[in-house]
Amino acid sequence: METTQLIAALQADVQNIIETIEGEILHLDKAALHWKPSPEKWNILECFEHLNRYNRYYNPELERALSRTGKPAPFRPGWLGNYFVQSISPENARPIKTMKRLNPIDSNTNAKALEEFLSHQRHLLALLTRAKSANINQRLVTVEIMPILRIKTGDAFRFVVAHEQRHLQQAMRLKEGWGDAIDAVDAVDTIDAGDRGQ
Repeated sequence: METTQLIAALQADVQNIIETIEGEILHLDKAALHWKPSPEKWNILECFEHLNRYNRYYNPELERALSRTGKPAPFRPGWLGNYFVQSISPENARPIKTMKRLNPIDSNTNAKALEEFLSHQRHLLALLTRAKSANINQRLVTVEIMPILRIKTGDAFRFVVAHEQRHLQQAMRLKEGWGDAIDAVDAVDTIDAGDRGQ
């Protein structure tokens, strides 16, 4: 795969993530952002705090990798990179256990998590622009959850974006679930009001 094609696709994905958050998430009120279907599940803000914890690690790691890279070359995904990307892909519905330090549940997250996440995305877009003139085939990025492993810089970009897409979908499902919960409450209130009027 040509590096420019990969970078352009990833930039489009990140831009879509930004636009979805700005159009679908930022306007939600506190109750919607904190709603969760059950106590052990994440709410919308926790989804983005989880991603922030990854971005705090991977953005600087990608920055370091790009500073050490050589001349551009066609990108070839590595088998280890493919494994991590496929395991976290939005199309993979299999639940994945989250390590404790990356699990934001009950972390009292507030709306600043969304601002931080958008800041990370702007940084990620800048890193992707730099990657156009870099060799992203080199194994320069240490895997956060398994520091003994290194993956190609290009695969690290692919992993970060796929991971974000996965949890953005989760946040959108939570938004829909909140809407359904409100509709259910409104329906009960309407029935109660009708009963009282009889």
